[in-house]
This record gives sequence, C-alpha cells and structure tokens, in this order.
Amino acid sequence: MASRLPVVHLYTYMAEPLQECLLKLCPGMTVKVVGSNFDSLVPSDPAPEHVAALQEAEVLLMDPNLMPPLMYQLPRLKWMQSTWAGVDSIKHLDKTKPIPNYTLTRFGGVFGPAMAEYVISHIVNTERRAQKQWENKTKGLWDRSGGIHEYRPLEMLSVGILGVGDIGKEIARCCKTFGMTVWGMVRRELSQDKRSPYVDHYRKFSELPEIMQKCDYICNVLPSTAETRGLLNGHILESCKEKKSVFINVGRGDVISEETIVNAIQSGWISHAILDVFETEPLPAISPLWKMPQVTITPHVAAVSIPSQVAEMFYDNYQRYTKGEELKYIVNLENGY
Repeated sequence: MASRLPVVHLYTYMAEPLQECLLKLCPGMTVKVVGSNFDSLVPSDPAPEHVAALQEAEVLLMDPNLMPPLMYQLPRLKWMQSTWAGVDSIKHLDKTKPIPNYTLTRFGGVFGPAMAEYVISHIVNTERRAQKQWENKTKGLWDRSGGIHEYRPLEMLSVGILGVGDIGKEIARCCKTFGMTVWGMVRRELSQDKRSPYVDHYRKFSELPEIMQKCDYICNVLPSTAETRGLLNGHILESCKEKKSVFINVGRGDVISEETIVNAIQSGWISHAILDVFETEPLPAISPLWKMPQVTITPHVAAVSIPSQVAEMFYDNYQRYTKGEELKYIVNLENGY
C-alpha cells in the first residue's frame, strides 16, 4: 500500500462541487483545483499557468474535451480519470509518437439508468403521440385521430441496440422489463456466459441489416472509434424501410452523418429520428435537422455527469489505485475504447 495519499488535481468545469464531494468521501485526500468554469462542450486551450500546475500531477480528474492539447505535456501523470463516459479525445493521439504511458479510465457504470430513461421515455412519447397531444391541448382540441387512439403497447415492439456494453445492457434490461423484443449488435461473437439475459437476439456488425429489418426502434449506443465512425453512413438505413423504424442516437454523433439521417427520412426509410448527439456540437442553426418535423433534437443531455456520482466512482478507483489494484473502466489508448 502506498505510504501517502496521492494528490488529486481537478481540471473540469465541475471542479468546485467535485472537490466538496471528494472531501466528504475522503477527508484526508488533498485536492487541488487547477481550473474550472469551462464550457462543458467546447474545448479550450489551457492557460500557461494551468499547464505548469498540471505538469506536477500524478492523479488527474478532468473533462476529456480539455485533454487533446495536454496529452503529451504531463510527464509525471500516472492516472487520468475522465468525467465523461466518452473519451473521443483519444482520436487526437499523434500516431507518430509513442502511446502515453499513463492509465486513462472513463466514467463508467453510471450512465446506463439515465440513458435507459431517455430511450424508454422517447419510445413512449413517440408511440403515444405526445407531441400531437400537446399541440391539440394548445388548440383546445379533444381529438383521438393521428394515431393517438391506435398506439402500440411496448410489449408489441422490438428494439435493436447497437453496442451492448454497460449502457446498452441497461437499456436492454429496461426495454425487456416492458416486454419488448430486444436485439443487440456486438463486435464479435459472445460466449453464453457473457451474454445479457435481457437480449433475445445477438448479431455481429456484419449482420446489422437483419437487425434493421426486424426492429421498430434502432438505438445507437456505440462510442466513437476508428471502427465505428461513419458506420451508419450511406444507405445502411434503407434496411429499415419495411418497418419504417425510428432511429435513436445516444451514442456518438460521428457514427452517422447528418446527410445520411436527412436522406433516410426523405427517402421514407425511417419514420423519425431522435437525436441527442451530433457530428458538430452545438448543432449549427443552419442544420436542416432543426426544421424537419420527423426529427426530435435534445442538446446532448441523455445522461449527464453529476458531481456526486463522478466523485463516488472516482473514489472507488482511487482506493484501488492506492492499493496497487487494477482500476475499473480502463481505456485502451490504441483502440480508442
């Protein structure tokens, strides 16, 4: 066991509440706030004084969108914990340089329930025509037409989940609880002991068209990696045309292009798109998605990092770190996930 508790450096927009939560969990921990009050989405270059302070860090808890300009400037760093589940900043790795020798861990094991709530609530809102009912209410109309009276109960629906990691498995569990038929797409064949009891049918990447042909809802939970970027571009959504599936994206925006989504709707392949993530964030005002009635847009809020949850997950890993044990949610810097 280490003879001292390593200092924790914070470089995140939520630094102050995180510091408070960490000190409640471990009063003996030394926490140094290097920077805070950043925009939670827009990357920013570090101030020289921030770089100098971070170069002393052994343990760093930070927002991954602040990571790119610092990746090769932290000579003493041994462990970096991300405040987000996604670590897209890894794509900024300089392939001409050696992989950094520190360990990177993501914020894992927490977002599943929030993501599942988002997915289930939007499926219910879509099936029950919530938007139409709201419009009727504003007009003082008692009207059951337009599918309001002919909705489908969840147990009649099928959902295809693209990416069945810890988040995808929780979405599957919630969908299965409501009686939905659940399909899951994975990179490779899984042994029986690694399969979720809440996924009825597993398929590999190469079998994606079958999932799209069979499912009423297609829910992307895939991270942004070299393997997944642009995976759904082109005409792959044409496989949805018989079901007129609804496409939900809570994974990463660069898995599918805006042009592909617009074309799939205009071609009648999908009936609706529910989007929380985009190629460019914030979504530009000139994007055609804003004006399409078949598109629901939310500003990347399907699951958000809550300081108390980040602190609890970090402290669990911090205890492992001080004992020399393997950390949870380690990111493979070469693979990007």
